[in-house]
Amino acid sequence: MRALRLLLLPVISLAQQPTLFEYDRSVPFQYQEEAIRKDARIEVAGAGFQSPRRGKVNLLVVRSVGKGPFAGIVYQRGGGQSMMTYLAEAEVLARAGAMSLILDAPGNAPGKFKPIEEMSGAELRDYNAEIVVCYRRAIDYLQSLRTIDAARIGFVGHSYGAILGGVLVGTDRRVKTFVLQGGVARYTRHISETDVDVWNDWRKRFTPEQLARARETIRPIDPDRYVNAPAHGPILIQCGNFDFINVEPCGALASAASAPKELRWYDTDHGFADLEATFDRMQWLERELRLQPVHPLLDRLWTAPEKRAAATILK
Repeated sequence: MRALRLLLLPVISLAQQPTLFEYDRSVPFQYQEEAIRKDARIEVAGAGFQSPRRGKVNLLVVRSVGKGPFAGIVYQRGGGQSMMTYLAEAEVLARAGAMSLILDAPGNAPGKFKPIEEMSGAELRDYNAEIVVCYRRAIDYLQSLRTIDAARIGFVGHSYGAILGGVLVGTDRRVKTFVLQGGVARYTRHISETDVDVWNDWRKRFTPEQLARARETIRPIDPDRYVNAPAHGPILIQCGNFDFINVEPCGALASAASAPKELRWYDTDHGFADLEATFDRMQWLERELRLQPVHPLLDRLWTAPEKRAAATILK
């Protein structure tokens, strides 16, 4: 009987995991936006929508002008980046026929979250699970738009965006394709071993036994449990040869993922300010989301950039 109970424990655990990423879809979006820039082909706006778990999710919206149908892309920046990191890329893709939501998840509200260094294992797990919920809510919003082709939705995530994008692979079948940059296979290993200030400070609060329990609590959001889900969309995993704390963990993420997948390495660090990585990402999205050719748009940026024409020369 005891052996039977032991066999059932993993099944029960896996059955409980989806509740981490479920949410009330009847919560109104309360979507608001303010125009930033518009030309004959694209629009850029600052916007926000209501998180199903309280608080406002801020984002940049970059879209094609017209009736569509357009592809939809959800971007999640990484730590040390901002939403502006992906604006130029999203503008090119808008001209190729995509609408991008560049998120600053999770939803913010006064007093909603402690600093990460002060979170318990359960609080850190739930904080990250809510970020996945924000991705799913962004997909809901895209699918609510008549201008969006619901069969052509992609996700791009960097660092923690790649980690939680890996979770999204196994929790939301609506995403056609994924690009994960600088991610890791096991978030639990990353936070318990990585020598960076935020995780050093977080670990100081725990005894070895408490840290082990915290890791078990957080284990349900490890990407390696989700990137091998059956019938997921194609995954491009981008890793940096000079992303020294993540070289092995990023490769491990690719090993954990099931096909269809592709792993590509670049001579860059964790910031991924790399032209080849950017061009590969845009080509991947062009192919998987059936966008218009991106190469002629990049050529035009080189030969006839619109914004530089209005520049002021300072002496």
